[in-house]
Amino acid sequence: MRIIPASVVLALFFVSCGSDSGLPTKEESQQTIALLKPALDTLDAALLPVSAALPKGNDLISHTRSSAINTLLFRVTSRAQADLHVDFLATRPLWKEDKSVLGIGYTNFVDIDTGSLNIDLKKFTFNSFTNNVVDASIEIEGIGSIKASGKYTGVSAGITPQIHFYLNEQIQFVVTAADSDYIRLNPVPKTVHLKTKATIALLGMNLPYYTEIPLQTVDLIKPVMIPSAIRSEIVFPIPAELYGSERLHFVKRYLRFTKSAVRANNNILEYRSNIDFEKE
Repeated sequence: MRIIPASVVLALFFVSCGSDSGLPTKEESQQTIALLKPALDTLDAALLPVSAALPKGNDLISHTRSSAINTLLFRVTSRAQADLHVDFLATRPLWKEDKSVLGIGYTNFVDIDTGSLNIDLKKFTFNSFTNNVVDASIEIEGIGSIKASGKYTGVSAGITPQIHFYLNEQIQFVVTAADSDYIRLNPVPKTVHLKTKATIALLGMNLPYYTEIPLQTVDLIKPVMIPSAIRSEIVFPIPAELYGSERLHFVKRYLRFTKSAVRANNNILEYRSNIDFEKE
């Protein structure tokens, strides 16, 4: 990205505006520039070595450390309220089977009458960026209860188990350029285990039931698509073509960030893009 010296920018602005617009004339502007030239030369001398040391190859280059991203993520995950609340609607039946004993038919079934579940994203951090692979930690906890009723071998029953599930795993993403307009974060396939506990009140006792449910990361987390071609606009004021009450008019130009790319390495996320001007 080339940095235009401040003196050139100032000169172009003053010269482009004539006396018809109520601004200084060309001669007055040149006199002002001559007075300011020593200070402008000093600024240019300080800026040019800095610009020469900047990375080359793209108009826009940014570096973001994983620690900065984790600071933002911590503000999201440290909130006291649950991130997701789920209310279960009545489901009748959730499961059923038809049976027959000695020619007598009956149906076993289980209904969900009501229930709710609060899910909290307790932790989501990026541990490292290495060769476009992002190592992350995720921790999820859910607490709730379900009221269920049913009948088995002709005997009716009802339960209201307290449910608690917990997931704490290390996962990975691969950063790739999907095409010219998108950057994709793909979860690496891995089996994670959802620890589940259901507590059922029976005969005055709370009976716990534990199980681990295997899940696939590619089912839990879908690829994240990040637009790499962003379009914005900027308005330039220029002198009016004809003298009148409107001394300035405005020209709109669109800014488009194209040929974007992301590289994740050494715990730094590097974003590169070109900037193009487009007419209205």
